[in-house]
Amino acid sequence: MTRRAVLRGRPRRRGGRVAVAVAVALGLLAGCATRPPTPTPPVWSGRLALRVDSDPPQRWSALFELDGAAERGTLQLASPLGQTLATVRWDASGAWLERPDAPPQRYDSVAALTAALTGAALPVTALFAWRSGNPEPVAGWEVDLSEHAQGRLRARRTAPPPPAELRLLWQP
Repeated sequence: MTRRAVLRGRPRRRGGRVAVAVAVALGLLAGCATRPPTPTPPVWSGRLALRVDSDPPQRWSALFELDGAAERGTLQLASPLGQTLATVRWDASGAWLERPDAPPQRYDSVAALTAALTGAALPVTALFAWRSGNPEPVAGWEVDLSEHAQGRLRARRTAPPPPAELRLLWQP
């Protein structure tokens, strides 16, 4: 019996193989076409220094970790040795200051919290835009992102008094 005779006796499966190959190819293409999940921005960490030109002048410096987004986030401040100094949390319902030696305190907003703490409302929620290199405007503040690529940011508050300067340094 010749090969041709053997093939005649069987139903042809060529069309079935083509359909399987097309299905596999479409499946692979569909897998390539799906969008990868949106990456979560990493926690931004480094050092910060704040100077408030009040009477008397005030200066603070700390290690920081900023996580979340402008609408809901956490700012953790630590000493140079890593000891937690304070944790600030906020969302649409308000802001909370947590310190190791005191019960949590609630404020209407993160701006109100930072004003009570330092004497100057700090642009904490704008830091998320500034972290990306976007000079989001904040009333009374001027941000300098000229050294952003080197891991440096400076923002100055000109109004309302007292003037303040915030400096951030991080590993780019």
